[in-house]
Amino acid sequence: MILKAVLTDLDGVLLDSFREGLRKIQYICAIHDIPFGRDTRTKLFNKWGIPGVELLAQCLDIGIALAKRMYADWEKFDKISPPPLVPGARDTLVWLRRNGFKTALITSRHRDNLMEVLDQIDLSREFAVITAKEDGPYHKPDPRVFQFALEQLQEQGVERGSCIFVGDTPSDTVAGRAAEIETLVVQTGPYMIEHIELYPIKLTNVLKSIDDLPFWVEKHHEGELKDLYH
Repeated sequence: MILKAVLTDLDGVLLDSFREGLRKIQYICAIHDIPFGRDTRTKLFNKWGIPGVELLAQCLDIGIALAKRMYADWEKFDKISPPPLVPGARDTLVWLRRNGFKTALITSRHRDNLMEVLDQIDLSREFAVITAKEDGPYHKPDPRVFQFALEQLQEQGVERGSCIFVGDTPSDTVAGRAAEIETLVVQTGPYMIEHIELYPIKLTNVLKSIDDLPFWVEKHHEGELKDLYH
């Protein structure tokens, strides 16, 4: 394929926020006197990737009002102690930009919170398109979650067939397949090899982390590259 753009999730793909997020939810549950056991962890593991308020409401079996308060606490903790970048994430984004690929960020975070996070880690410049919660009512596995980013990329001369999507959850693979976008998944989130039977994906498209993406691009992109990844 001739690759022109990479659509990517933020949490679990670029930010090492999956296990850190579980720990923060457990702490917030303790503050609100909500039980957090093995079943709760399993529910979060399986539902991870849906918007935060819905995630808390469904997995903790609480009302939306309380879920919103707890999510606000979660955002505050992220501001105080933001999750670190996955090793190699920044180098990968810079490598993509230097080779002329556009990167589109897709996340269910609120835009204000998202931009604060990106400013803290100095990554805003690496994205040609940034999609936040306010840009559409959809979330994965609904394929319409890509709608805003694909429209913005099309205005920049990039068609769907020239894009790939990098996610980290089973719902990411469902959304990508339904949207007819070549989908890769990294194992720094909740997607595990055992998910392949229920959420099929090419074995060659399962990466240990985003740090492996340049090598995938070097192998599958049929155009020229200015720089090889080091």
